[in-house]
Amino acid sequence: MAQTKKKWVAFKSNATVPGDVMGEDKDQKMQVGEPVQLPAAYADHVVQDGFAAFCDAPKKAAPKKSSGQSAEEKAAADAATKLEAAQARVDDLNAKLGEMSEGDDGWEALTKELDEAVTELAALQAAS
Repeated sequence: MAQTKKKWVAFKSNATVPGDVMGEDKDQKMQVGEPVQLPAAYADHVVQDGFAAFCDAPKKAAPKKSSGQSAEEKAAADAATKLEAAQARVDDLNAKLGEMSEGDDGWEALTKELDEAVTELAALQAAS
């Protein structure tokens, strides 16, 4: 018949607790200082004999707090930043071309730069 009252102990050295005591088929190996819950009578016995000391139940680990953004969120934020920068570049080049007339100095270079910027913007829009 299983004992219902249990106590927490921490062994002072590596020890083996018989499976019968734990209510299991196999013996259990206990590590030094690791809290373990044992039937009260056996816990009292190992403490009395100096093999273990009573201890508090282990505290449950607190859920981990997210440290900022996940990798996916960072990637999405980076993509949005790149997209905004590309759109701003296209808008800026369009404004400069609007101030010029075809045939002005730099028109061809600016048109070529605008084409590259539009291509880059389209690629970023397709990726997002």
